[in-house]
Amino acid sequence: MTSTDLVLFDQAWARFESWLATQSPADHTALRSPATAAEIAELEKQLGFALHPELRGLLERRNGVAEPEPNSGPEPGVFPAGSILPLGHRLSSTAEIASVHEILVDIGEDNTEVDLWGEDDLAGHLHLCVPFALPNDGGVAFVDHRPGPTYGHVYEMGIGSGDLEGTLWGSSLTEFIRAVTDALETGTPFKHYWPATFEHSSGRTCIKWEIRS
Repeated sequence: MTSTDLVLFDQAWARFESWLATQSPADHTALRSPATAAEIAELEKQLGFALHPELRGLLERRNGVAEPEPNSGPEPGVFPAGSILPLGHRLSSTAEIASVHEILVDIGEDNTEVDLWGEDDLAGHLHLCVPFALPNDGGVAFVDHRPGPTYGHVYEMGIGSGDLEGTLWGSSLTEFIRAVTDALETGTPFKHYWPATFEHSSGRTCIKWEIRS
């Protein structure tokens, strides 16, 4: 990647956060402080390879989202503040990324052992897929770290429902964040996920993504 690419990522992320700050302040408040250099270095040590520059850039800005406060559960069918990405995904911290990556490695090894997948299938290379966001249903959003044309692509995989093929959400984190922000600003869908808002009983207004056919 070039320095220009990272500038474009910075711009995309700043635009996304600006929308959150003005339109969904509870979600914006849920964003955690930046990861430290030591936390990022420890994550890369655990992964065994360097982070894609955009993912590193994301962690340098936000180290995931805060955990919901105890006994502050949402109204029925509603996720707590911080579920800012489609399907209710919440940004992961460096510690969460390392933990979930270990799970992906185990799943990938199981798939390799039974030889279910071809050379180009994601499920056979999950050790090179770095998660950055999680919903509450067993899915995962990750950045592909395989060398080659898919390096940096963003995928979502519904592992909890048995989906190991993955769905492309963007050719880069920059593209993905731009598309999500476009959806939020215009009220149009990202894929088939429509942005909406809800008012929690506490008075907070947060993002809710709806699935429409």
